[in-house]
Amino acid sequence: MKKVKEVAGNNTSDLTEMNRSAIVRILQQREVCTRAEIAKMMGLTQASITKLVAYLIDMGIVSEVGIVKGNGNRRSIGLRLNAEKNLVIGVKFSRHVFAIGVFDISGKLYTQSETEFSLDENTGKVLTAMKDQIRKLLDEYENVVAIGLALPGPYLRKEGRIAMVTRMPSWHNINFIDEFKNEFDKPVFIEQDANAGALAEWWFGDHGRPLSSLTYFLVGEGVGSGVVDHDSLLLGYQGIASEVGHISIDFNGSTCECGNKGCLELYCSTMALLKKAEKELPELFKEKYENRSEAVSRIVEAARKGNEKAIRVLQEIATYIGYGCVTLINAYDPEIIVIGDSVSQGDEFLLPTIKKIVEERTIPEVSSKVRIEISRLKVDPTLYGAAAIATDRVLRKPSEYLASN
Repeated sequence: MKKVKEVAGNNTSDLTEMNRSAIVRILQQREVCTRAEIAKMMGLTQASITKLVAYLIDMGIVSEVGIVKGNGNRRSIGLRLNAEKNLVIGVKFSRHVFAIGVFDISGKLYTQSETEFSLDENTGKVLTAMKDQIRKLLDEYENVVAIGLALPGPYLRKEGRIAMVTRMPSWHNINFIDEFKNEFDKPVFIEQDANAGALAEWWFGDHGRPLSSLTYFLVGEGVGSGVVDHDSLLLGYQGIASEVGHISIDFNGSTCECGNKGCLELYCSTMALLKKAEKELPELFKEKYENRSEAVSRIVEAARKGNEKAIRVLQEIATYIGYGCVTLINAYDPEIIVIGDSVSQGDEFLLPTIKKIVEERTIPEVSSKVRIEISRLKVDPTLYGAAAIATDRVLRKPSEYLASN
């Protein structure tokens, strides 16, 4: 007899929690909303919404804020999310630095810090420093409900480890799930950095609503992408879906650490940009730069001052970013592509070339419908994304995470 695959169903309590989550997420996107407006958006009766909201108020998740104008200019009681009572800690781990910030679930930043480390430094020492800083923040901010950790990809979600990150071989065997699962009395949610960036843009980016799909194109120390489609991350079997940085754009190109040849990451990452700029514009690097982001800024500033070599370097990098956008459009059909991280500086030199490549290499009926933008988030999108990882998870189960705070 053929084995039938188990399929999970939804019981009444699941549906109730889904509806509570929907209300909380609406309020997360809108500063104040009325019960009638929520009922209309969700397609439920006002009586049902009233019952759901009553629970959220009793649990301290939502509060009433007085009389506001509702549908048809009727005066109604406004609702708001008690974001300031529900904080999350975001942790960004990258090749040379880890950053930690405290946010509330509306995206407001309270504090952030960065700690640099050497790739040769003992992994245990780095992890201990990270955990100590998180623990200190938990002591300082009593309303933290969850912690989000963003790791460079490809991140194998089921195994809890980074599959391959260029120039970081000592970190390949670290199981981040094991490292953090029992470390704090708050849940820790882990995700790949580009997926985290996608959630940051989805939750906190100002891209207009409603959106059906968004792709975040991370172009920094590494190159990757994250896709949110109809409110959910696209993950794949092992969690490495949309790993665009290791798609070959030149099958005769240089060999990447992943084993492939001509990977996109070799042509438009921070390292690729600086390698070309240091050759073409050595005068910009006579003085040592503090970090790679500052080095990129020097190139952009030179371009803004009219340096033709700097402009050409940025336009060449933009060409390869454009190739990446073409791949993302053909693979995922996004409504919007948001380009972020360190290489995205100097959008006036990047976007015209990127859009030109997309127009030349995709079907007009498709390319004309896709918006391509540079991230406008004022906080590092990956750090913001780490906070968005935690925010996304707790808002999906408000009764479990928010009501207990």
